[in-house]
This record gives sequence, structure tokens and C-alpha cells, in this order.
Amino acid sequence: MPPSVVRPSQEAGPRSWGRWVLALGLLLLVEGTGVLLVQAQERPGGGRDSLALIDRYRTARYRLLAQQVASVGSLRTLPPEPIPTAVDSLFTPPASRDTAIAAADSRPAFVVDDVRAVQHMERSWFQGQYGGTEWSFLGAGPRLTFLDTTYTRELRARLQTRFGDPTYTLAEVDLNAWRATPDSSRDGLPQFAYWFVVNDSIPVRVTDVEGPTGRGVIVSTERQYRDHLGALRDALLGSLQENERVPYVDYYYDEATRRWYRVGFDGQSFFRERISRFDIVRGQRPRLDTVRTAPSSPAESSRTSGSP
Repeated sequence: MPPSVVRPSQEAGPRSWGRWVLALGLLLLVEGTGVLLVQAQERPGGGRDSLALIDRYRTARYRLLAQQVASVGSLRTLPPEPIPTAVDSLFTPPASRDTAIAAADSRPAFVVDDVRAVQHMERSWFQGQYGGTEWSFLGAGPRLTFLDTTYTRELRARLQTRFGDPTYTLAEVDLNAWRATPDSSRDGLPQFAYWFVVNDSIPVRVTDVEGPTGRGVIVSTERQYRDHLGALRDALLGSLQENERVPYVDYYYDEATRRWYRVGFDGQSFFRERISRFDIVRGQRPRLDTVRTAPSSPAESSRTSGSP
């Protein structure tokens, strides 16, 4: 008996392929992407068609999700949760600043038992006693105080109440020698300077910063006391905020305009009057001859005396 030969059914391939297309169409329908019509052809490398079909399916699904998100308008999100990292310490300046302020507030007070304000006739004695002093200045601190933010002209009126006339003013400067000095090596001309001896041995200087339009004063002392300079300044000048203002008058040189002035407080208002350099006689301080009855502008009086 001849062997039986089994031949594949010609209808098996098309039927199984049709069932596969139907199943895929149902899957796409369930996912909400609609029915994709796929035309299958017998060709070598059919795996590429399968990969292309998957890509098309994913693209259709992503488009549908995007449309859903757009229709809602926004997505619900959770609040951010900080993750500790090694660089977090770089982003904590408020805590560091608060710590610095607390340290400044908790610094020990400087006890001042005795204050000697040096009179202008005692300048030679002070310079001979403390001429070799290595001076240290009080720099910017973590917080600003009344002594840092108040106009210098205001502080000058209160210093006059507390300590009387300054130790050193522009009237004590040899202006002829100063003019002969090259601009590049000239020292600044102070409006005023108060010199003190605290507790019988500690030298302290208080000078103006930028004339009457500046703010604050410069406080300096011997280098070995620089760590206590903030407390020393508070102990020496802290009461100025409580002192009343009294009249005063000084000479002042404005380096920006190269003009000379009489500046001061007349009991009612601050003033600035332009004068000639030749009105200044060395050793003779200006005098407030009359009390003004009408306040001048905060910046300057328009009265001018002499030529620049």
C-alpha cells in the first residue's frame, strides 16, 4: 500500500491569520484606540511588520493619553519632598545669619569704668603717649545699629552734648602743606575727631566717615582690643541715642567738588554754607555767631562767602 501523503490545507493559513487580526482589533478597541485595519502580506522578514505594528499601537495609545490629559486641563501632583544632599549646607544663610546675630547679642559687655575725652590742647600729649599704636577699626558686623545708620551730622550734635568740642578738626590742619602734597598721596581731611582714653590706658578714636552727608562714625582702638571693639563702642557711644542735640559748627572740605564749607547745627536745623579756603585760619575754629530762625534745606544753605 503506497504511503499516505498529508498535505497542508490551503485554508488553514488564511483562517488562522484572520483570527489573529480579529483578536488584535478587539484589543485595540478595549484600549480605546479604535480598530486598526491591518493588511497582511506574505513576504520575507515578516518580523519587521510585527515591530511596525507594535510601534503604531504604542503611538496611537500615547496620542489617546495625551488627548485625555489635555481634556482634563491639569494633572494631580504631590507636593515636592526635599531630598537631603551633601550641598544642603550651602543653602542655609538665614540660619547662619541668625546664629551670627545671636552670637553678637550674647557677646560679653565691655565694662567702662572711666572715660577721658582728650581736649584739643592735649593733642600733643595723646600723640606722644599713643603715637606708636597699631590701630584696629571696627568693620561691618552681622547687624546694623543706631551708630551705623544715623547721619554723621546727627551723631556729631549728640557727641557735642556728651563730650563737648572735638579733639581735632579741620582748623588744626596745615592747609598750605596739605595743598603742596600731591593728590595721590594726600590724606583725607577730617571734619572732626574725638580722642579718648578709656579705663586709664585704652586709646580710642572716633572720626567722621564722609562728612555731614555720611552715616555712622569710625571707631578704632589698640590692636590687642580688636576682639572687644564692638562691645567697647557700645559702652562708649551707646548712650548717644538718648542724648539731645546741641548747636555746633565745623569746617568741611568736599573732595568731590573741591569746595569748602561751614557745616553744623544751629539748634533748629542742619546747615552747610560755602566759604573760601582763605576764610580758614589755622588754629581758629569757626564760631556759631547767631542762631538761625528759619530752617534751611536738609542738603545745604545757598549762602556763599568768598571764592573757592
